[in-house]
Amino acid sequence: MNIMILIASSLALCTTLQMSANIDQAKKAFSSKDYQKAYLAIQQDIKDNPKNPDVLILAGDIYNALGNLDSAIILYKVVEKLQPGNYGIPRKIGQIQAAKKDYKSSISILSSLVKDFPKDPWNHLAFADVSFAAGKMPEAEKSYNEAKKLNARLWQASVGLANISLKKGDQNSTIIQLEDALKIDPSMMDIRRQHVKLVKDNKDPDPSPDETISVNKPPFADNSLIMSKLQYPELAKKAGLEGKVVLRVLVRRNGSVKKYIVENSDSELFNKSAGDAVMKTQFLPALQNGKPVACWLSVPISFKIR
Repeated sequence: MNIMILIASSLALCTTLQMSANIDQAKKAFSSKDYQKAYLAIQQDIKDNPKNPDVLILAGDIYNALGNLDSAIILYKVVEKLQPGNYGIPRKIGQIQAAKKDYKSSISILSSLVKDFPKDPWNHLAFADVSFAAGKMPEAEKSYNEAKKLNARLWQASVGLANISLKKGDQNSTIIQLEDALKIDPSMMDIRRQHVKLVKDNKDPDPSPDETISVNKPPFADNSLIMSKLQYPELAKKAGLEGKVVLRVLVRRNGSVKKYIVENSDSELFNKSAGDAVMKTQFLPALQNGKPVACWLSVPISFKIR
């Protein structure tokens, strides 16, 4: 009898460990946005643990990311019965209804959450997003402001307010809200790209090439963008010459390149071509507490014959 109990316990332990391994694999794949791999990893856990809220919520999130919206709602509704006090679940359902463009159902769900849990900024944010999508700008603006008031670090609320300002044609307010978002998280490339389209240059004096400027993010341009504008010098190509040039580039606050100097070069034949390429490239400017500033940047450019 003791042996049978031991064997049964061991089997239970193996099952638990296997479930943990599967869900960990699904979480890892989901975090890295490999949603198909996450979907495959979570299937056995759903089958073995049909009433485990953690499994069902993760599965719902994976289905949602894959666009299987109805399946995600079914899983969330099961969790809603298992955890009636978890108001994050109806919020997910409301957001999916909005993705399906069922704004009436979505607004009904999310407005109830805002009413019942008014101190949760995520409820206000979700309601604001749906209101914006439904074209209800006053409601969206009010809820974005409330979300921002409740959580000053909620950059999504600033982006939402920026989108409303942009619809109103108020570029100054749009810029201010985007800079609020970038002050919180300067690494958001999409927001930086949206922001630079609205920024105008100013008449501040140029920093010197050796001046140290404290920034949260340096200027940036995708190397492929620079290379797409690069012309290989004919003399260098005929001579079979390859090499590298390092330019010191002054990127103004609107992302334009004002001038450059050659820091290092394998051949003078490459210098003008490299300089012309960077002068034609739109950069993202450096950010200092969310605001764009002029800044120098070293840009290496390689010349290889293909």
